[in-house]
This record gives sequence, C-alpha cells and structure tokens, in this order.
Amino acid sequence: MAEDPQREELRPFVRREPPPDPGVIAVRGGPDSVGKLRSHASRTHRAFALDGRPIWGISVSCALESSGRASLEDLLQRRFSSYGLVHVPRVGALVDAGFELLPTFNWPHYTVRLASAEDDELARLLVVLGQARENLYHGRGQAERR
Repeated sequence: MAEDPQREELRPFVRREPPPDPGVIAVRGGPDSVGKLRSHASRTHRAFALDGRPIWGISVSCALESSGRASLEDLLQRRFSSYGLVHVPRVGALVDAGFELLPTFNWPHYTVRLASAEDDELARLLVVLGQARENLYHGRGQAERR
C-alpha cells in the first residue's frame, strides 16, 4: 500500500497484545456529542493512516488492572481528573456495536476505530458510550498531560 505523505503511519504505534476482555471498562473524557466526536475523529483522520489508508478514530483508555496504573480509580484520578464528566462503556458494548479497539500509543490507550465521521456512525458510537457520569476525582488528582 502506498504511503500517504499527509498522514503519519499508525502501525508502528499499534501495540501487540490480546484484545481487552469484554468486561473491561473504557474511559473517555466527556461529555461527548456528535460534534465533539466528529472533531476528534477528523483530527485522527487528518493525522494518521493505518496500513496506508486514512483512519477515523477516537481515544479511550481501558481499565486493564484492578489496581495500579491502569485501574479505573487511577485512570480517573490521574489521566481524567481534569474532566468533570466521563463516559465509561464496557469494551464488550463497543465491540458488539461493531467498533474495533486498536491498542495504540502508550498502554492503556486505545483508538476506537470508526468507519466514518458521518452522523449515523457518530450517533451510534454516542449511544454505546452512554450518558456521561460524574468523575468523583475531578480536580483532586494530578492530571497527566494529554
């Protein structure tokens, strides 16, 4: 596949690891809307290609541990403390809805791969993300730089 000079190839940033368990919680800073999801998916689309093809996607972090750096509590307190609201869908709900989770960049970050940034695709994702919930650690943690 020919390289796209406008986009960085994402493949070198895809980690080799098994997919997360369906019961794992994915965390995304919120609240999201179709417009916000479009903006984030479009930013990914402008910046990256996967195997030479432009990719649409949004970022989540997965709570892969019961304690430690990738636990839900630590993610909310450290990575997402600047967000008053967060979305916390289960990985299984995302996968069942047809979304692929690519393990990208630094663990436990994932890119939720989208087919497009069309309204119907984004609205479907928004339903799966669910209603944003209060982050009890908002303003109480040491937020990492995103």
